[in-house]
Amino acid sequence: MTGLRYVIVLALLQTVPSADRRPLALSEVDDAARYLFESARESKWMDANAQLQVLQHVFEDLPRGLQSADVALSLRTRMRELPDTVAQHDRVRTMEAANAITRAVIGLSAQFQSRVPAQIPTLAYLGRQIELGIAAQQPALIARATADIRQTWNEVRPQLEHAGHAADVRRMTDIVVSLEGTNQTAEEASLARAELDAVSHLEAELK
Repeated sequence: MTGLRYVIVLALLQTVPSADRRPLALSEVDDAARYLFESARESKWMDANAQLQVLQHVFEDLPRGLQSADVALSLRTRMRELPDTVAQHDRVRTMEAANAITRAVIGLSAQFQSRVPAQIPTLAYLGRQIELGIAAQQPALIARATADIRQTWNEVRPQLEHAGHAADVRRMTDIVVSLEGTNQTAEEASLARAELDAVSHLEAELK
């Protein structure tokens, strides 16, 4: 019996194999890019410069084996842009580059195990794309991001309903419907923030 308990304890202590876990550096790049986006959105350039330094540091820690040639080129291009855009206090280009890095991280993360469906971080990326469209005064970008949010939400909603997240599903569905029904900038900005809050709450629940 003692031997059986020992085997059970060992099984419980086993972690996900390291090859299946998202590298810490990838999570750190994701966080730094998001914080940089938010700092630029609010025109907090001292914060943006600090986040850029963090991003540059953690970017160097990314395992090179993670990156396909196309993704590696895209990431390097965006990383080269950011020192100039932050120094010039270029709000739109900084937001654009930071969110492009987030999109690349989502793609790189797909090969690793996660309790959080890939659509959840994609929804966060798309909510920030709406904020980018507002900052850049590009209604077409807002419309495209809204349509992509609808498609992405339709993909993941059944899974969340099945898992019992009824209140979160209702909240997010209401936000998506409201986004589709408005072209007023102030309302779009408010709904984009609500969408990001809802996605953040869902992500915390699923982890």
